[in-house]
Amino acid sequence: MKELILSCEKDFFSKSFCNNIKNLENRLSKEFYEYGKSGSVYDRAAVIKSLNNLPSDRQIEILEFKLTELSECVLLANYITHHKDNNSYVLRTSIWKIEEKIWKLFFHQGTIQHT
Repeated sequence: MKELILSCEKDFFSKSFCNNIKNLENRLSKEFYEYGKSGSVYDRAAVIKSLNNLPSDRQIEILEFKLTELSECVLLANYITHHKDNNSYVLRTSIWKIEEKIWKLFFHQGTIQHT
């Protein structure tokens, strides 16, 4: 399960994955929302629009990926992203849940890590 969710998280860094709007619609829960690293709150439509316009693959690596099962149908992912373009680090939390028999991203939060 850990490898599946990690792979799903990495898809959001891929221009080819994000350029297909159906991929994004199928991956994000209809109730999805995000607390961005900027402090802004984004709904599903705003995130789909932003991801669907990636100019290129995002140069981001995932570090310290941890997955916790909250229930049979709900998973909590915690990790750190290293943004290679500006050498920044962001603490990440995602909640995944089963909808329509597949894992969908329900919630995401990014918080800039201060060193």
